[in-house]
Amino acid sequence: MLNLKRLTGSAILLCLATWLMALPIGAQAASSSRGGVACHGRFYDPITDTNWDDFLPISIMGVTYSNGSEDPPLMEEPPVCVCPSHFFGIPMIGIGITFWEPNYIAEITRDPGCLITLGGKNILPEFATEMGPVQKGGGKDDDSDQSREQVHWYVYPVFSLLRLFTDFVCLNSSGFQLADLTEIDPFWQNDEWGAVLSPEAILFANPIAQSMCIVDAVASTFWYPLDPMFWCAGAWGGIYPFTGNSPTTESDQSMDGLVLTKYLAWSARLGLLSDTIGPQAECFSGPMPILIKSEFRIDPIFPLPTFGAPIYIGESEFEWGLSPPENFPAFDDEAYLLWTGVQCCLRT
Repeated sequence: MLNLKRLTGSAILLCLATWLMALPIGAQAASSSRGGVACHGRFYDPITDTNWDDFLPISIMGVTYSNGSEDPPLMEEPPVCVCPSHFFGIPMIGIGITFWEPNYIAEITRDPGCLITLGGKNILPEFATEMGPVQKGGGKDDDSDQSREQVHWYVYPVFSLLRLFTDFVCLNSSGFQLADLTEIDPFWQNDEWGAVLSPEAILFANPIAQSMCIVDAVASTFWYPLDPMFWCAGAWGGIYPFTGNSPTTESDQSMDGLVLTKYLAWSARLGLLSDTIGPQAECFSGPMPILIKSEFRIDPIFPLPTFGAPIYIGESEFEWGLSPPENFPAFDDEAYLLWTGVQCCLRT
């Protein structure tokens, strides 16, 4: 199911809906977009392609079981919590629990309509408008090039789909759905349009603000991303503006990670993401207008699944994406499984 909340105006909705219904959904996987980029992909296997190390640590009543990794400082639930119940808001005592849950899949592609984790199927083979891809130089031919990449967002609660921890009320119990395609979002394609919902971008479009991202890059590579520096994506670059355009002077790994972070910040601004860690999430999750970067762990699942230590937003690709190379010729696109930190007051 497509999430059309981002579009404004009934005329735009009607036009796009009619246009999408006319597209041939069963296009060949090798079909190309305007830029001649082939659609590659394979079906995601939630059992073998998932980095299960990202599940830990888990904390129950202050007792932590870990495999060596630690939770970010913002993620902390008291051993015994008191929260309103669903029965007229009567306060109830509960048990404090923290853990990590795989909830979303994000595909970052320069081939509009290429569904990477659904076998490499292209559902927009004739997509050739202003929303099509800008030439991607990747720092190889012309560093002045820009990359315009699209994001496909899936709600994919792995635990629920695999019937794991079925009696655990703190888990996401929703089903699988394709929730968003940025190809149909005109704001995602244009920096000037994207600035409409992020006017504060002008405050961070200067060398001083961008140079401060070096601190976030070091922190996210060796520790955790710095949530107060919300305009930075660590070693990947600056988050503003919230569009699919990014400079191509870095590696494919950092470019794809930056576009993912831009999308997360954009979704948070529109109220499509919830904060599940921090003092405000002790009893219930709520809106997250500004992205909390440390809430997410990133698990690359295409072209190559990665295993081992968790990956955080802004972590240098030298730590996770170059040995073995996460990208290689003809496989510049990536797909990620996103884990979210969860705080839960388990009440009766």
